[in-house]
Amino acid sequence: MRRIVSGLSFLLVLTVTACGAGTNATTGTAPARESPGTTAVPVVKETLASEVDPPGAPGRTLTLARYTIAPDAQLSPHIHPGVQLASIQAGTLTYTVVSGTATLTRANGTTDEVTGPATVALDAGDAVAENDGMVHFGANRTGAPVVILATLLTQSDSDLAVTVTTTATGTTR
Repeated sequence: MRRIVSGLSFLLVLTVTACGAGTNATTGTAPARESPGTTAVPVVKETLASEVDPPGAPGRTLTLARYTIAPDAQLSPHIHPGVQLASIQAGTLTYTVVSGTATLTRANGTTDEVTGPATVALDAGDAVAENDGMVHFGANRTGAPVVILATLLTQSDSDLAVTVTTTATGTTR
């Protein structure tokens, strides 16, 4: 029985590793790059629930996801083709807005807008609202995993996250 569980665990890790960035698969990796010297899967995305064409939003997909960012991992700059509301459940996320504006709600209830380029720390209990076209990324600069719970309302024909390339003259997808 232990061998079966070990084998299933290996297949799960293999599946998580093989899924592409920004995938809408049930379990996969978010757009990420692993820091030198790390060996763990840098970012694991678990889709907890999803509904295509929810009431009031035809052509959109409503998704509830949990992201776990390994220590010393960093996501690639990306956008969400729609809106994402995210709450830090555990850890401290180093959060960078490359361009655009994010709305932060701190655990104490205060709100603030962060306009890129800017980097802030988000702690457990903090939340962020991200709108379409806002280029951003997160990093875990600590020794413990960061866990994020997110709700996304995105275009049904797009991935949840689209990696972008930033240059001195602008951003391209």
